[in-house]
Amino acid sequence: MKKALFIGRFQPFHQGHLDALKQISESEVIIGIGSSQYSETDDNPLSFEERKKIIEEKLKNLNLNYKIIGIPDIHEETEWVDHVKKIVGNFDMVYTGNELVQTLFEQKGYVVHGIKKNIDISATEIRTEAKRLFEKLGKTKRTFSYCLGIAPITLEINRLKKKQNAIILAHSYQTTDIMYGVADFIGDSYGLAKIASQHDAQKIIFCSVHFMGETAKILNPEKEVFVPAVAGCSLAESITAEDVRNLKTRYPGIPVVTYVNTSAEVKAESDICCTSSNALKIIESLPDETIIFIPDILMGQNLQKQTKKKLILWNGTCIVHEQFDRQAVDNIRAQFPGTKILAHYECTSSVADAVDMVGSTGDMLKYVKENPAEHYMLITECGITDRVQTEFPDKHIVGSCQLCPYMKQIKLEDVLNALKSPKKEQIIELDKEILEKAKKSLDRMMEISTKAK
Repeated sequence: MKKALFIGRFQPFHQGHLDALKQISESEVIIGIGSSQYSETDDNPLSFEERKKIIEEKLKNLNLNYKIIGIPDIHEETEWVDHVKKIVGNFDMVYTGNELVQTLFEQKGYVVHGIKKNIDISATEIRTEAKRLFEKLGKTKRTFSYCLGIAPITLEINRLKKKQNAIILAHSYQTTDIMYGVADFIGDSYGLAKIASQHDAQKIIFCSVHFMGETAKILNPEKEVFVPAVAGCSLAESITAEDVRNLKTRYPGIPVVTYVNTSAEVKAESDICCTSSNALKIIESLPDETIIFIPDILMGQNLQKQTKKKLILWNGTCIVHEQFDRQAVDNIRAQFPGTKILAHYECTSSVADAVDMVGSTGDMLKYVKENPAEHYMLITECGITDRVQTEFPDKHIVGSCQLCPYMKQIKLEDVLNALKSPKKEQIIELDKEILEKAKKSLDRMMEISTKAK
């Protein structure tokens, strides 16, 4: 049974090291954590036990017979190889990416295999990136160790996007590692799609649910648009293009106002789109007294209270916002008097009636920024709470939020794959006719929304 020694400083252990381990053909591997890993300084912030735990976590899905051994530094190069052998025992050959380590072992007659480096990132660059990440992510209780772990992948993503003339857009419901680690812009779906159309980047990576990537493609047909993961949406999936055609047959001549949280096919069957911010403006701007509003029935019920027009609604809901109830609002009011409570339009009308402000995600952030209150409850997806805690650390969030299982599907690794070797399902492609018809409904929204200001 051949035994290999894989030795390095591993500060931190990253994908490049995993790639290196896959190059080792021996049946048993000793991973020697060397030198300054024992020194908890600014240059080497983690102890051996912390580093060992990270390596074990990274290797849990790798079928590898290994053990991890710490090797304290002795500062004597001529004695160092014997020092290592005394600690780790016998081994047949050495693998390392460090030229000095390779030379020292070769001088002692050992067979040494150089490691092919698939990621050209230095330990210093990783630590610098981790510090940058921790400045943001630490505000939402992420540890420096966590930031060290993701630093190699955020570095690689940020390098690739510059090289490829790409921008990364992240919806406010994404995780903080994506929003503050790699995104160039953070916001709501339509606002980000507009930014993409005004930016000179040729490639768009949209960290969002699938219909948002479609909206970006509709507004940027000449650009490449990718979604890191094919994430659905309960609201968008509640209605199809055929459903819209049936509604138009049932209510001939009645205009269809469609919330932007829908598929391209549904937008293509609509007269005009709207966002949660401009829905009321769009409805009021139309000359018709009766309007089909799809697909969010809860948003429609909230809008119906603000307009004299009759809204014909569709029974679609967002699985995140429909879960909030009035009792949660009343409990926070009792527990934290003076708290400003903000709710999304997609919540129930009983919730909307009980809060201080109802609006879009952007409206909520604007309210928090401009309001002097200290305590807030945000009745929406948890990503907004993370944004407030990160961007307005003097504000105190009370109460609970709800996670969107669709938005949270996207991981940093998915973003990297979309840049390095995108799969077919990550590429947004739309039928030309659908794209052109859907764009008309979005263009009309922008035209009316601009006039309404």
